[in-house]
Amino acid sequence: MSSIEPNGRVRKLRRAQRGNYFFRILLIPLLFGIIYLGIKISLPIINQQKMEPKTAKAELTTTVQEPIQMTDIPNPYQVKYREKVNEIIRDSINDENIMESTVKEWKPNPTRQSEPHTVHYGYKSQDFYEMEEATSYAITLTKEDFSVWHLGQGFDHQSIKVYVATNDLSYKYVVYLHWVEKEGWLPILVQEVKELKY
Repeated sequence: MSSIEPNGRVRKLRRAQRGNYFFRILLIPLLFGIIYLGIKISLPIINQQKMEPKTAKAELTTTVQEPIQMTDIPNPYQVKYREKVNEIIRDSINDENIMESTVKEWKPNPTRQSEPHTVHYGYKSQDFYEMEEATSYAITLTKEDFSVWHLGQGFDHQSIKVYVATNDLSYKYVVYLHWVEKEGWLPILVQEVKELKY
């Protein structure tokens, strides 16, 4: 009988230890879960209290500004190319493909190229990148919103025509750019067209 008692005690001890082991395994994740849920529930309430606006009385103050005198000083870039732009528009008046011609007070797109400048039509050239930038500036779209379809020579060796269309093909443009020495590509004319004919 003496041999049975120690085994019985050992079994009881092992059962107690096993129970404690399983209790610890279940208790620890349960405590972490309770803490996690407590934080998840209380944070939105704390944040909401922080976001409530503090009201203050507004004071009404008025300032009188002198009117800015408008001058008719034209953009020097546009003055230089106005005659050529007018000639292009005159020549295209009877062209049914052209829907609208736009001339604005554009400035040259800054360049990183050095002089003397030669036009590079290569897709991966710095010149092409700057032509895209100037076109984006002229048609007020990001470069992701349009695709360049064709580059053609403009009215001289330092000017080009960029044929572009929006990605959904709903708008098509011919953008005339001219190289301004030491400054970059200058948009001088944008024509919205029905079809890109080059």
